Amino acid sequence: MLFDIEGTVIEIKNLRQQTLRREGRDVSNQLQSDIRITIGAGGTIHMTGTPTAYTKRGVRKGKTTSGKWTVEQTREVKTRGGGHGVWIFEDAKLTFLRTYKGGAMKRTIAFARGADGLTCNYNETFVREVGVGGIVLESAIDGVPTTILSAKQISSTCRVTKQGQAPVR
Repeated sequence: MLFDIEGTVIEIKNLRQQTLRREGRDVSNQLQSDIRITIGAGGTIHMTGTPTAYTKRGVRKGKTTSGKWTVEQTREVKTRGGGHGVWIFEDAKLTFLRTYKGGAMKRTIAFARGADGLTCNYNETFVREVGVGGIVLESAIDGVPTTILSAKQISSTCRVTKQGQAPVR
């Protein structure tokens, strides 16, 4: 139930390999997303995310973005060129669905209760739109119009703590 995760902070580090088309060229890189989600009372969610790209030309960090949400309430998203997003909690999974100019993303955080308390597992996938050549958005690093041609999650970590407690490493 949703109240089981109220008062928690979820910290995620996700790394994906991707091939992009930007400014007429296809490039490959890795994108790391550092995400922090705070779950408040009544299904309120505060999320911040910081992207870091690992390219042939070096490491580039994007601007940290944040947003406030309420579970099951769809709203407009202004980052990455716009779209709409919604958080859903069902079957011990917190899922974020969001659209872009073309295509969409699905982030799923699956919770489990273990001997050490609440644990989580993170998964991120993109959904292609029929007739669109990839996921069309603005770069998380520099805002340049970009199409994600392919993306594969390489690794992720997910930690859950109560608000005010340091995460167990």
